[in-house]
Amino acid sequence: MNLRHMSKPSLFFAGFTVFYLIVVLANLGEENGTVRWIFLAGVAAIAIALQVRTALMKFNLETFFKVVHLVLAVLYLWAVGFGKWAKRGDPDEGAFSADGGTGFGIIAIVLGVALLVLAIMRIAGRSKVLPGLGVEQLTVILGVAAWMNILAFVVGWLATFEAGTGWGPVVAYFPASLIPQLGLITLAATEPGKVKALSAGTRRTFSIVALVAGVGVALFPFLAYVSAGSISLTALEGKTGDAASGPRLGYILLIFGVVTAVAALMRMRPKGLAEPGPNALVGHAVLTVGLVVFLIPLATLISIVRHSANVSAGIGVWLGLLAGLALLVVAIAELRSRGAVAA
Repeated sequence: MNLRHMSKPSLFFAGFTVFYLIVVLANLGEENGTVRWIFLAGVAAIAIALQVRTALMKFNLETFFKVVHLVLAVLYLWAVGFGKWAKRGDPDEGAFSADGGTGFGIIAIVLGVALLVLAIMRIAGRSKVLPGLGVEQLTVILGVAAWMNILAFVVGWLATFEAGTGWGPVVAYFPASLIPQLGLITLAATEPGKVKALSAGTRRTFSIVALVAGVGVALFPFLAYVSAGSISLTALEGKTGDAASGPRLGYILLIFGVVTAVAALMRMRPKGLAEPGPNALVGHAVLTVGLVVFLIPLATLISIVRHSANVSAGIGVWLGLLAGLALLVVAIAELRSRGAVAA
């Protein structure tokens, strides 16, 4: 096939396939070799599928956003899956290593696969994924979760054990921060959906649950997050002198908790709280916050369990998980009760 007849997106992925083939061949015999070959085959399949798909559709701004989403998702998944997460000597540690990405790395890869699936669905013209949740909405929700997961790992978990940041999270941070912004742009252009209005009593009930959970999310980082013998560290403690450092990811949870609590209070007013958009309801925003504040303690818990040192999860981790789960439940219940439209 003449290169001039290839679309720019498929040409990009074809070039990336050739480049990555060189990388795979240069690292024959090393660990994760099978995974590298699978990833190479996946990128090559994307290049072929893009060429076929582009031949059937006209390239416009909408198509451009689809391709950008795909490129960012592939870059994010490649960085978290094959990048080094922590610098702890030679070799540096990867996503699945207990001394590397550990729980945060596992969650990052799960989110990366989900974002890649959403990008492929977008190119295929699919919009609905789950009741009340479409490709555009889930791109924003999962994109924010992926972004905060990387940030919590770098500023929180690594700081606790004084390890250097590997190149994987550094590279992944760029697409992770852009994917939710891309989702917001494309979500704003979707056809407005018709949803049911909540009664004052139902809205107040949802708001009270969100308020209590939000206050918990904000306060639980002040409790013990990591315990080692007689030493207990909160998720807000930094290193002073020779003292041990806590996982300072608590500041992220504190901000999300305060914002959620304030929004819940505002929503309890007679007129309630304005929706972010016709297809971006308050329930979608609560779902985003709930997923973030649930995954961060979950990643911390997995990391603590897998760590070789004699450490255990404090009460703050467990209560944080419950608060995040409560926000997820109330958000899903609201979206179902309002008949939210997937976009």
